[in-house]
Amino acid sequence: MKSTSHRKALQSFDSIFGVATTIEGNLHVNESLRIDGKLKGNIYQEPGESRWIIIASTAEIHGDIRAQNVSIAGKVVGDIFATASIELMDGCDVRGNITHRSITVEPGALVFGQLIAITDEQ
Repeated sequence: MKSTSHRKALQSFDSIFGVATTIEGNLHVNESLRIDGKLKGNIYQEPGESRWIIIASTAEIHGDIRAQNVSIAGKVVGDIFATASIELMDGCDVRGNITHRSITVEPGALVFGQLIAITDEQ
């Protein structure tokens, strides 16, 4: 079962990179973004209200992600820093450390790395 915030995020995207898209280089985004293709580089998202980075089941990211909210159904090789929340969906494969304020992990999600919680004092 998908979480409510994830379903809401899937309904509206400012940018989408399709499954046939491969990008090499860092991405700097000021909006919500869905990636269905491949990225070799880091993702930096500017802070903002209810912004999401969605890594679809067909996506593969080789680089770090720094964003407000992150939902992963595909593969990420790199560290993830989510200032608000992260959702690890069934079938995702994350190979790196995850820093988060809030986390949801579905059964079947794979994580090879540390989970590091952010507290209000930080």
